[in-house]
Amino acid sequence: MLSSRIKIKVQSVKATKDIEGRDGFQIEFVEVRPRPPLVTMTPTELPAEISQMVVQISKGVQKAFPGGDAKEYQVRKLTLILTGEELESFNLKPYPNQLYELTIANGTLSFKEI
Repeated sequence: MLSSRIKIKVQSVKATKDIEGRDGFQIEFVEVRPRPPLVTMTPTELPAEISQMVVQISKGVQKAFPGGDAKEYQVRKLTLILTGEELESFNLKPYPNQLYELTIANGTLSFKEI
């Protein structure tokens, strides 16, 4: 049995109507992933002291940019359009920035609030 667990966050919730005119919700989810460690390489012919200084300067410059010191990043993952009844059956309370653990197993989706 293959299963996958993904940390997701509610990015936005919009009121909508389905094709039959029933009230519903459009929920946009983003996956929250840990940012990989930053690797900085310098040419091997440089002396060790200069290499360390170059690495420190480049890390400082990268942290100065917006989001440079973030521990996580977000990737657009899933959009659901659900009626109120469907929302209840998934046991979702989708507020912006609400975190869930999405488990995908055997063709099913299950949401667990974090």
